[in-house]
Amino acid sequence: MNLPSHVKLVIFDVDGTLVTTKSGATFRKAADDWQWLPSRLAKIAMLHLHGIKLAIASNQGGVAFGYLDPLEIRHELMVMASEGHIAFVEMCFSHPEATRPGYRDNSPRRKPGPDMLNEIISASGEAKQDTLMVGDRPEDEQAAQNAGVAFMWANEFFGDKEIDQ
Repeated sequence: MNLPSHVKLVIFDVDGTLVTTKSGATFRKAADDWQWLPSRLAKIAMLHLHGIKLAIASNQGGVAFGYLDPLEIRHELMVMASEGHIAFVEMCFSHPEATRPGYRDNSPRRKPGPDMLNEIISASGEAKQDTLMVGDRPEDEQAAQNAGVAFMWANEFFGDKEIDQ
């Protein structure tokens, strides 16, 4: 794991960064269709033990299209956060092309917008210069740039041998 020494807060994307689907599908088939990627739980536990604050910022557009129930996905993300000692959890259910009423929105909370990251930084009490965003998709990198924080690709951060971007 390659963590710059000044980092006090790490914000992770969820799907593709910390977890993958149990079903083997690209996107969750249900809210509980997830499992930790190999070695992720142990590596974030080490960060927690070293006093690094942990957070997740996750787009969950499946809610906006009616594939996922918002309460069920919120529950599963909170289960994941509890297992990983992740103190700060933000999720965005909206999507600019949503088919579900009430979820069609080009929200600045939805990555690549910066608002989920900014909310986490504010709640954590840490500074932007001490924050690192870790993700696996271009919108994660763009959200970090838009929020003014450092970014690392998940495979680089966790030292994965395969690069699957």
